[in-house]
Amino acid sequence: MQAASEAVRRHNHAAMAGGYGSTPEVSRAVIALVELCARVPQAIDHMNGRVLRDLAAGTLAPDDGTAPGEHAYGAETALVEARVAMAHVLDLLQEASGHLWHLGMVFEPEETEA
Repeated sequence: MQAASEAVRRHNHAAMAGGYGSTPEVSRAVIALVELCARVPQAIDHMNGRVLRDLAAGTLAPDDGTAPGEHAYGAETALVEARVAMAHVLDLLQEASGHLWHLGMVFEPEETEA
């Protein structure tokens, strides 16, 4: 996930600096975005699992005096919704990638290396 995030960051810096004009750069950016979005659900699952494990272990201590379960289940609900939203974003990015492929702007990673 870090490599995909770094590729998106490099792409954004190049675009803002006016150095964005290469088709391989578009290709790397869209592939990185798809990879990043594909990995986010794993991170969400990990966070959600950790919160629920800590709740079950009794190690959560909210700083506002609220019962731990209230925040834990609130986080769980928000993370489930985030997972659904990320799945939708991933679908849209994959659709965009397909269109960019047909425009000749997305290549298999080994093609951009040549």
